[in-house]
Amino acid sequence: MSTAENLYTPFANRPEEFEIGPELVAAAGLEAWSSQFKLGTAGYRDLLDPEDLFNFGVPLNGLTLAIILEARARLAVAKGIKSLHVGGEVRPHTQEFIDLASRIYAAHGISVHLRADGERTTPIWLSSFGVFHEELDGGENFTASHSQSYKGGWKPMEAAGGQLMEMAGQIADGVRDLVAIAGSGGVRIRLAASGDDLIRRDFDPVAAYVDVLKQVVPEPLLTEVSRATEGGFKAAFCTEGGSMGPAARRIYASLGIPSGDDEAVFFTHEEESSNYHGIGVVDGVNHGVDPGKWQVYKNVGAQEMLAGGACDVFFIWDPDGDRFNMVTMAPARLANEARGAGLEVDPLDEDRCLVFFKPNQIYFMLTALKIASLAEAGELENYNWIVATTWPTSMSIGEIADTFNERFGGALGTFRVPVGFKYFASLVGGLEEQIAAGNPNTSAVDVTGTRAEFGPKPRLLMMAEESGGAAMGPAEPVVSRHGKRTSLAPKEKDAMQIGVMALCLAARLHRQESSFAAYYLELLEKFDTRYRFYERRDITLFDESLQGAARDEAKAAGNARKEATVAFFASLEGKEPAEAAAILMDRMPEGSVLPTIKRVFHAGDGTYIEFDSLWFELRASGTDAVLRFYMEGRDEALVAELNEAFTLIQVD
Repeated sequence: MSTAENLYTPFANRPEEFEIGPELVAAAGLEAWSSQFKLGTAGYRDLLDPEDLFNFGVPLNGLTLAIILEARARLAVAKGIKSLHVGGEVRPHTQEFIDLASRIYAAHGISVHLRADGERTTPIWLSSFGVFHEELDGGENFTASHSQSYKGGWKPMEAAGGQLMEMAGQIADGVRDLVAIAGSGGVRIRLAASGDDLIRRDFDPVAAYVDVLKQVVPEPLLTEVSRATEGGFKAAFCTEGGSMGPAARRIYASLGIPSGDDEAVFFTHEEESSNYHGIGVVDGVNHGVDPGKWQVYKNVGAQEMLAGGACDVFFIWDPDGDRFNMVTMAPARLANEARGAGLEVDPLDEDRCLVFFKPNQIYFMLTALKIASLAEAGELENYNWIVATTWPTSMSIGEIADTFNERFGGALGTFRVPVGFKYFASLVGGLEEQIAAGNPNTSAVDVTGTRAEFGPKPRLLMMAEESGGAAMGPAEPVVSRHGKRTSLAPKEKDAMQIGVMALCLAARLHRQESSFAAYYLELLEKFDTRYRFYERRDITLFDESLQGAARDEAKAAGNARKEATVAFFASLEGKEPAEAAAILMDRMPEGSVLPTIKRVFHAGDGTYIEFDSLWFELRASGTDAVLRFYMEGRDEALVAELNEAFTLIQVD
């Protein structure tokens, strides 16, 4: 088996090349690996060995990545792509991966744009925005987002900063072609020197990003922070040892919000850590670092800091800055009411309780806040604002827009897309094309074939995923550095935006001597929210930390279960409601009660069942080895009982 010494040397400041021939193809199991390779919801994500870059016993290693990048480079040359950004977060081998991509691309004559000297990491939203702003031909970020540190990832993007769509399949085909050629003869991969003139450390779009952020977050909200800090307000941001600390410090400084150890806004777990300071590891099990998981938000020190008065609110960003969550406090007298409204509540002391929010609930509040802020600024009626969500995201977010329209004669639009922020990017891109074509009105068609009409000036008020990713667009289109491009909204999740908005709301609530819990309860009643109890149950398919034959066996069994479950629910799509109900009842546990079904359809990547009073979706995760069972309605007990019954359906 080959070793690092006879493949290539990371960071070598000299040109190198190596050959992949039949022997190496067999030794590294490349045929089996390439047959399964694809770019999914979040690009490519798979198991790596944190200790050994060239461990061929795991799917993502220095050899397989070189093949992926070579396929990307050859396709880029064929399509006339001349410039790419490369960035990443902190998980194992990230710097080696960035170096490898840069050298392969430079060897193909592509200019590569890395962070400026002194900046090691790039949050995903900054990569995306920078590719657009600097007018590059594309880019990529080495990240596996919230996944465990033993997984690595690669997320390529197109010139507008969104994830690849058409080219994703072409890259996968290119990977298989390279492995086939290597297996029958040989493939040579060339690397430029790490100091090649085409590899430039000039990627720094922070100042331009801040200019746009000031358009997204209304000025009156930003001023709330300084006013609250005068009254003793403090906010902590946990960065999980990822990429957000350095970028957030610069951005807060540009917004006039001092941040640091002795400031009102400060950071925890800021030191770069390839294993994220052990966050998410509970009782020896690594649950990853998704801020929306209790294994994370209840085990990062938030309770102690809030109880001791170190902060008034505790925010959490994941390592690449695309997911967000928070831990808050409320008066103890609100505990039962908050719990009864679907919030997670723990005792803190005699006078206070802890209130934990899920991303759905956060975006519900921020959507209401943004609508109110736009109305106050007189910008709500000047544009055709859209609230967009994925199908399995809480319907309460879109409900706010619908109720606002009914009560105040507004024209807020709503739209739903499949899971994956690339579908939001596609929505935005389609609207941009219609504006450029001079269409008097804009529209979009969802996966069910339903057309939504928006008007001549579509703007993205909120784009939200239940998993924790979201972004917002400004009132006026953003223009790139030299004016060659315009954009209505980000093409990638942006938890920096969300963090700033949440900070502003926290400051306002502090000044009002109120709480997030009180604000949430107020909004539920104000909008008479129907969809307020939300549940997602994840069924793990196999242990992704396994390696070699044990992993292959477990993965095969897990995939068989996944395919059978997905196929069963998919078989219900398009059937008459009564027929679908009969099939479900035949498989559900004895004694189960099934509400009246209105329709069953395919929601892009899962089966969606619409009932009279609630909804359900089953889909296989595109990032983790799990099946996700989603359900939401106004009756908490019914949501829990019915979702559990669906997870117990026997499909074998």
